[in-house]
Amino acid sequence: MLVIVNKIQVPAEHRQMALMGFEKAMPGMKQFKGFLGMELWTAEDGNVLAVSRWESEAALAEYTNSELFKQHHGGIASGPGQSNAYEAKVLA
Repeated sequence: MLVIVNKIQVPAEHRQMALMGFEKAMPGMKQFKGFLGMELWTAEDGNVLAVSRWESEAALAEYTNSELFKQHHGGIASGPGQSNAYEAKVLA
């Protein structure tokens, strides 16, 4: 299993809107084979942590290379030469 943690700095006045955006995006993510779920956490420093679980790196890559990913990230695609803003941990 692969666990991805996105740490997002969101001003306090926009935090609820950001959380609602993630909630709206989750149903679309469920269409990807290998997506196991997502949780949203608010860190002590106020940052939003989006924690997603995937069966494999290949499953994550299918999502990050999709049109839906671009929609979720304002038209920005993941691909060669671009760095992904997340931390990954493989759990055995």
